[in-house]
Amino acid sequence: MKTLTLTLLIFICLPTLAQEDENIVEIVDDLTLKWDEQAVELSTYKGLQTYCSTRPYRDRTVKLLDKIHHYDTLLYGIVSRKYKKGKDEEAQATLDDIEKLESEYTTKNFKAFIHRECNGVNEIERNFGREGGTQYEKEVKKLEKELSKYVESITTRIDIIDEHIHHLKLD
Repeated sequence: MKTLTLTLLIFICLPTLAQEDENIVEIVDDLTLKWDEQAVELSTYKGLQTYCSTRPYRDRTVKLLDKIHHYDTLLYGIVSRKYKKGKDEEAQATLDDIEKLESEYTTKNFKAFIHRECNGVNEIERNFGREGGTQYEKEVKKLEKELSKYVESITTRIDIIDEHIHHLKLD
């Protein structure tokens, strides 16, 4: 199913592929840097609170993820075309990592995860926010740990893909 989805996305994006081919490395570098910065803030309870309560911040975050997924789809097409005949291990690793990002860490999955985390923020604030104290801090740390782990997984995947494209010499 995920292969079919990626294939469909590639064919939909083929007209765009030619124009993006020459700048894809710079674009992915820029998006990776932006996500890395966003991830630092988003990995904290305070960052999550901001995400949950501030529509412009939430929209910017989701838009950034959408752009990352868009260019990863384009990148998938470029790498597939360029290394179709050869059995380049780096190219295959790149394709595998893109598939993992595009199947396990979609924007839809991110939004569902963050929605649950925002519910957690609301619950913590409702039950412990006025009092603060040890229980509040314990609940915040627990939520931050799960949040940080998820955001770090996305970040690692994005960073790995960025590293791959430099080894493939797509520019």
